[in-house]
Amino acid sequence: MPQITNTEDWEKVFRKRIKSLRNGWTVRKSGHSNKIMLEIRTADRREGLTLDLKWKEENAAKGEARIRRILETYLDGEHTLAQASKLAESTAPKLVEKLNWEEAKNNFQIYKTKFGNAIKEKTWLHDYEPVLIDAVKLLTSNRPPTNPAKLIDKCVINYEAGSESRKRRVNTLFAFLEHCFKRENFPPTWLPTTDREEHIGKKASDWKSQKKHAVTDQEIINLVNGLSADPMLQDCIRLISELGLRPVELTHLSVKFDENKQPYWWCSYRKKSSKGMTDPRHIDPLPLIDDEGNVQKWNLIERWQLGDIKLPLLDGVGGVAGSLRDLLRSRAAWKNLHAIATNRDENFGLYSLRHSYSVRGTSRKIDSGSMADSMGNNERTFLDSYQSSSKQTRRVAFEQAAKLLGLKQ
Repeated sequence: MPQITNTEDWEKVFRKRIKSLRNGWTVRKSGHSNKIMLEIRTADRREGLTLDLKWKEENAAKGEARIRRILETYLDGEHTLAQASKLAESTAPKLVEKLNWEEAKNNFQIYKTKFGNAIKEKTWLHDYEPVLIDAVKLLTSNRPPTNPAKLIDKCVINYEAGSESRKRRVNTLFAFLEHCFKRENFPPTWLPTTDREEHIGKKASDWKSQKKHAVTDQEIINLVNGLSADPMLQDCIRLISELGLRPVELTHLSVKFDENKQPYWWCSYRKKSSKGMTDPRHIDPLPLIDDEGNVQKWNLIERWQLGDIKLPLLDGVGGVAGSLRDLLRSRAAWKNLHAIATNRDENFGLYSLRHSYSVRGTSRKIDSGSMADSMGNNERTFLDSYQSSSKQTRRVAFEQAAKLLGLKQ
C-alpha cells in the first residue's frame, strides 16, 4: 500500500470524511496525475478509481460529493466502480442527499391536513406518519435507495403481501412522491413508474382472512355481564352491539328528535374511501335477545339523554378502536369470548359486534337496503362486507323451512 504523505489539515479532514462514508473506503493523491484517487480495500475486494479532480483543498468538497454519488450506485451491487462513477456523472436520479426529504415530509403533512380533501390529524398519525418516517430515514441514510421502486419495496417488505397495511403504505408513498414532484420541485426521476400492485403483491395461497366473525347475542350479553366492574366499558359494548357501530362512531353519536318529538340515534361520522364519503345517518337499534328469549332492555337512548352514559378516554394510539382494544384485551370476559371464537376457528374482535348486528337484522327479515342505511354503507358494500348469517341463524332458517315443508305435506 502506498505511503500516505499528505498531512495538511484539509487532507486529514478530507480523508476522515471519506472513511466515515463506508468501511474500507479512502482517498489519496494519485502519484502520476496529482488527482484525487478513490480506493476501496475490503477482505475480498481491492479497487481504485482516479477522479477528474486535482488533489487540492478547493476540490475536497466536490470530491466528497462525487464519491457520495458513486457510493449510492456502487452499493446497489449491480455496477463496477468504474460504471458507478459514470452513472454519478450522468443525470441519473441520484443526489438524494441534496433533496430535503424531511422538509418535504413536513410540507406534505400540512398539505394533507389543511388543504384539498383534508384528513384529520389522527389519520395522519396512524396512516401516514409511520411509513414516511421510515422513508425519510432510508433516504437520508448512508445507503439510500436510488429510485422510487427500491424505496417503496424497502418500506413495505416487512408487511404481508396483499394486506391492507401494505396497501396503505404503498398508497401513502405514491402520494408523497407525487407531492415531492408537483409541489417540492423534486426531479421527475422520483415519480414512481411502477404499478402499485407490484409493490402491494398478492396474498399467499395459504393466506387466512382476518375478517372478524359475528358472535351470538347470548355471547355478547355474557361479555357485558362479565365487565360489571367497569360500567364505561359495558356501555361501549352495548352501544356498538345494539347500534351496529364502527368503534370510532362512539365519539360521533347524538340524539335527535323527529316530527313527533320522538328521540332517535344520529351518527355524524363520515367515512372516507375510494368510493367517496358516507353520509351522516339515522341509526335504528336492534336489541339483543338471550337464549331464553328475553329482550335486553338496556335503555340506552334514555340513559344517554340523562347523561348517565359515560365513555372512557379513547384518544390513544390507534384512535378509538385501538384505545378500546387496549382497555379490553386484558379483561377475563373479553379473553374468554376470544377463546370461544378461536375454538370455532373464527376471528373475534371489536368488529365482531358490528357483524353481529348485521346477522341479527337479517335474521329478523330486515332487507339489505335498510340494514345498509342504518350501518352507514351502500347496499353493495353491505352485501360484500358483512355477514348476513351465522351457523346458528342458518340452522334456524333451515329448520323453519323444513317445518313449512312439513305443513304442506
